[in-house]
Amino acid sequence: PWQRDSKDISKGVIEARFVHVFVLGILFTGTKDLLKSQVIAADFTIKTVGLWEIYSGLVLLAALLFRPHNLPVLVLSLLIQTLMTKFIWKPLRHDAAEITIMHYWFGQAFFYFQGNSNNIATVDVSAGFVGLDTYMEVPAAFLTAFATFAGPVLWASHLVSFLSSETRSGSALSHACFCYALTCSFPVSAYIILVTSLRHHLFIWSVFSPKLLYEGMHVLITAAICVFFTAMDQTNTKS
Repeated sequence: PWQRDSKDISKGVIEARFVHVFVLGILFTGTKDLLKSQVIAADFTIKTVGLWEIYSGLVLLAALLFRPHNLPVLVLSLLIQTLMTKFIWKPLRHDAAEITIMHYWFGQAFFYFQGNSNNIATVDVSAGFVGLDTYMEVPAAFLTAFATFAGPVLWASHLVSFLSSETRSGSALSHACFCYALTCSFPVSAYIILVTSLRHHLFIWSVFSPKLLYEGMHVLITAAICVFFTAMDQTNTKS
């Protein structure tokens, strides 16, 4: 019943690989524009275009990895970003700290809107095999991590792109980096203290340790985001 004209229906691996190549092309183009902006310091437009290209590539990758029922969540996220940018952040001219906190909490909200929780069982490991015929550790781990934390990553990428396009001063990005790291550090610090005090609890491995693993991964992603913030801040300083 799953055959038509004696031909097997495609599993989608070839199509997914085509999208992977397309995403890599977009990310490569965006990275090239960012590197070009380092050389041509006076041309501010090149860096802005490069950042939006990287953001677009990440959105396309998320659309590929998400399950069909999560695609409306991605569309809703993009719609909220567009509406907030057009009607709130640009007209009201919020400072970098306020915009950063809003981006952080929207990213956290969409992390849970995807169906994630503090339980390891909610991690969609099938995202790590999109476009792969066999198990390969590095691509599978990267794709699974990105699919799991796509909400915070996309909102952080939008934050960098928005701040870079709206202001040419490096102070906005450095301030945003500090606020983003500080906002992330509060729940992590509180949870570490809580886990340490309850280390002899009966459910330490079944309840507390999965949440600690999520928080540890979130800290790593936040560190990578802050490195990206710092790199963009250095670019603004040179320009």
